[in-house]
This record gives sequence, C-alpha cells and structure tokens, in this order.
Amino acid sequence: MDDAELNAIRQARLAELQKNASGATNSASSSSSSTAAASQQQQAAEAVLARVLETEARERLSRVRIVRPDRAQAVENYILKLYQMGQIRQKLTEKDVVQILDGISRDTQQKQQTKITFDRKNTVDFDDDDGDEDDDDFFD
Repeated sequence: MDDAELNAIRQARLAELQKNASGATNSASSSSSSTAAASQQQQAAEAVLARVLETEARERLSRVRIVRPDRAQAVENYILKLYQMGQIRQKLTEKDVVQILDGISRDTQQKQQTKITFDRKNTVDFDDDDGDEDDDDFFD
C-alpha cells in the first residue's frame, strides 16, 4: 500500500464521516470529527504496520496484545516512530518484534526498580580497651 492508496482511503473515509455527521448538531459534529480523526489515525497506523511487519510478526504482536495490551501498544508506537523517521528498510520479522519486546521489558523493569542507599554515620568507638582482652566474658 503506497501513500496514494493510503490518502485515497483517508479521503473516502473522511467523506463518509462528513456525510454521516452533516445532520448532527455542532457539538455532536465536533465529537464525531474527533472520533473520526482517531479512527483515521488508527487505520493509518494499521496500514503502516501491515506494510512493515511480516505475517509471523503480526501474529506475534496480536498474541502479545491478548496478554499485555499495553506492551503491544508500546511496540506498535515504537515501530511507527521508526517508520516515521525512515529507520525501517525492510519488513520486520518475528525475531525483530521479540527483540523490541525484550528492550521494552528491560526499560520498564529499570523504571520500576528502586534503589536503596544507606548513609551510615561514622561512629566513635568509646571502648577503653586496647583490644588485648577477650570480650567473651562480658556476661560473667
């Protein structure tokens, strides 16, 4: 699917939504136009993903979506960002999707990991002993 086909789909969808919204009030029209814009963006994203991902990779992503929808959305956003920057030269395989998932998993684990540091004060040893005696007989 090239850009011309994608634009044609967008225009047809936009015309259909405008025709449906023409009888509605202004408030309903504005809400339907925002819904239409969101729908249009989602369709464009799906078209890009279909173009960029191999079949096995799309299947893997759909299985991930069943278990972890937030993680699947993060992978899709990452792939779309790479596509927009022109970093994707060939179709992504299932192995590539797994690598992206691992990277996102590592990032989220690092964000959730807490680090505890102990600041210990220097204490003065008030022991008058020279260390020659055995302290085992303390309770005797």
